[in-house]
Amino acid sequence: MSTKCVDPIQQLNRLAVAVAWLLAGSPVSAAAVPPPQFSAGFMLGGKSIDTQHYLDQARFPDGVHALDVVINGERHATADIAFESGEPCIGQSILESLGLKADQLEKLIAQPEACSPLGQVIEGATVVVDQAELALRIGIPQAALASSGRGDVPMRQRDQGITAGFIDYSFSESRSQRRSARYLALRTGLNAGAWRLRHRAALSQDAASTRYAVLGTELQRDLPAWNSQLVIGQAHTGGELFAAVGFTGVRIATDERMLPDALRGYAPAVRGVANSNARVSIHQNGLLIHEVHVAPGPFLIDDLYPTSFGGDLQVTVTEADGREQRFRVGFSAAAQALRPGATRLSATAGTLREAGGRADHWRFVEATYARGISNPLTLLAGTQLADHYIAALVGAAFATPLGAVGLDLTRSRLAWPGHEPVAGNSIRLNYQRSIAATGSHVAMTAHRYSRSGFVTLAEKARADVDRGGVGARPRQRYQATLSQPLGSRGSLFFSGGRSTYGSEERPRSDMQLGFQGSFGHLTYGLSVMHYQAAQSQQTTHYALTASLPLGNSAGAPRAHALLNPAQRSSRLQLGLSGTAGETHNLNYSASAHAVGGQARSFSSNAAYRTSAGTLSAGYSQQGDSRSGNLGVAGSVVIHAGGVTAGPSVSDGFALIQAKGARGARVGSADGIRVSRDGFAVLPHISPYRWNRIELEPADLPLDVELQQTAQRVAPTAGSIVRVTFTTRTDRTLFIDATDAAGQPLPFAAALHDEHGHAKGAVGQGGVIQLRGASDAGVLIVDPHGPHRCRLQYRIPTTADAYGLLWDAAQCLPFASTDTSTPSASAAR
Repeated sequence: MSTKCVDPIQQLNRLAVAVAWLLAGSPVSAAAVPPPQFSAGFMLGGKSIDTQHYLDQARFPDGVHALDVVINGERHATADIAFESGEPCIGQSILESLGLKADQLEKLIAQPEACSPLGQVIEGATVVVDQAELALRIGIPQAALASSGRGDVPMRQRDQGITAGFIDYSFSESRSQRRSARYLALRTGLNAGAWRLRHRAALSQDAASTRYAVLGTELQRDLPAWNSQLVIGQAHTGGELFAAVGFTGVRIATDERMLPDALRGYAPAVRGVANSNARVSIHQNGLLIHEVHVAPGPFLIDDLYPTSFGGDLQVTVTEADGREQRFRVGFSAAAQALRPGATRLSATAGTLREAGGRADHWRFVEATYARGISNPLTLLAGTQLADHYIAALVGAAFATPLGAVGLDLTRSRLAWPGHEPVAGNSIRLNYQRSIAATGSHVAMTAHRYSRSGFVTLAEKARADVDRGGVGARPRQRYQATLSQPLGSRGSLFFSGGRSTYGSEERPRSDMQLGFQGSFGHLTYGLSVMHYQAAQSQQTTHYALTASLPLGNSAGAPRAHALLNPAQRSSRLQLGLSGTAGETHNLNYSASAHAVGGQARSFSSNAAYRTSAGTLSAGYSQQGDSRSGNLGVAGSVVIHAGGVTAGPSVSDGFALIQAKGARGARVGSADGIRVSRDGFAVLPHISPYRWNRIELEPADLPLDVELQQTAQRVAPTAGSIVRVTFTTRTDRTLFIDATDAAGQPLPFAAALHDEHGHAKGAVGQGGVIQLRGASDAGVLIVDPHGPHRCRLQYRIPTTADAYGLLWDAAQCLPFASTDTSTPSASAAR
């Protein structure tokens, strides 16, 4: 056997390009398009064959093939699609996922054939097989689709996840010359069906004591029919209308994450009248945010995506003859604003967890309700009930041409046995305004309380425990923020607040004014902060910051500087931070501090992320004092397939299963790879949304093939979803093949085995990549063409320096009288 000095990576790249060109698919049941043409001018080395038959016959052979199902441009799932006579079979499971109107779906299911003729039953529907992308693209006209918000994931397609448990941990230890301390934070969970059990605790230890604190235990699940969550145990109220409080009990509350993207948050409904088949275009802040075609007559568009601050909508209705009508719809969203017809509610019952545990026996009930009445109006209401206490709230959110306004009034009444009842009011006003022309955004909030008598639920609990007053409470609170872009490279911001008290305490205030900008690669900022606490003098701080990358690469370090000028002693901090590693999984930073021109302290930190967790370390020195810390954070997942270590996880995450794919990188997750036992933990996924999860096969051995590289999953909140990637392990043999004259075989010539099964095609330079090669075998080259010949190969006993298996062989033509299956031996 001889070995040719060939760069295998270059050969693989060439082969991939060739296969992509050769296997470019033609649409099935699609509109007529000009036939594709193949240019032989890109072929390198050797002879070529007539490749037109690849284009004429580019269709899947009959059988079952795994394809991505793409519906109206959005990936839906990966499914096994059966092909009959080269045509894809659209089965009932796919039909039910198309989102069709009920009458259209009934027509299709009623068809006697197992494979529904989608294009024949639904006018305008298309089915296209994209062989290059291994996708089945289905197009459904808008008129045949059921009404649903954009971005909706039907309940039946939401993944409840698997039965599994996890332990998420974060441990740190710090040491200095005088003391040492350790801290361990734990979050454990168990999932079974739709139920999620969560427990949070912390263990701290120092030279004096060891303390274990339970932070909360709760059991929760979806209530999808109500778009709500049920929580049982120790949790907090939502804080939508009343101040949030901790409780032990039961809570049911609307979870907006269950709604389609187009129905979450606030956006106005757009109404109008079209005189013909018209196009409605909606612009906001100069950008096209929605466009749809409507039939003649009144129309309603109520599925706009919400935006951050708002900005009036410019609506253009373009009729069939080109005439246009334009109008404006105001869009300013207050904090509690809802879409017309939308509802948000919550109900909580239990005992308080306030006042350091001293009020745990106080039972209470809270209920809140909000309803979008129209574009400019949302109504709010709520109540809190406890022993000897009641509070009621009414309010509204208004959208006006001058901005969004939220206003609510809360009245409380506290009646201790043997004491005179105490009652009072609280008025809260908030305002938001976004000005598209200048990019300005203004937000203001004002609270005003009765001079005496108004008590919140938490204050009631503390007062009841102390059997005294509730202490110094503010009579008025004001807060304001402003952001203003200044050109394309700068912005101005302001925030400030003031609280006044009914007691003799001085008012408390704070204010921050700053500017952020950039010049070339340099970013800088200037800020002034002024504050006054109740019993202290006024204090003012100034800060100048700057940051500059020291290179052009993605992981180039950045130099930082912070200067705090002061009359007595200025403070200067210089630092450096950056990332390193192939996937930037090492983060580091170092900084030095000087006060009054003299070096005072130094600190450094580093963190390294791996598939099994994050390791961190830090060191600091200030004068003669030195300290250091070490930390480790990660998770352990217990599931039916074993135990898998991973990074710190959120409440819901994905367990990747890819047996035999050790080392494959999980697409967008830096540093996360499939472990030796075929599992990996993807720590973050979005609930109730389609998540595309990919595996990168670049680092896999050549004998391991992923049957799919991407999957799509829509988990419920808190679910642990298992995403399975199937693999196939086949030996791959590279054959440096020549014809009887010693010339490379024709590029793109088809390959069959002795039983007539397709085995691919000849690559550039006559190199054949044969997957699933047996110890020895025979290939038929160009079995139906003029270059028909027989090639015999054998697996070598050792691999080359790159770990690849190479063979060299000649392909000998058949004897002219031989018309049957060839059996002659090939010369070697």
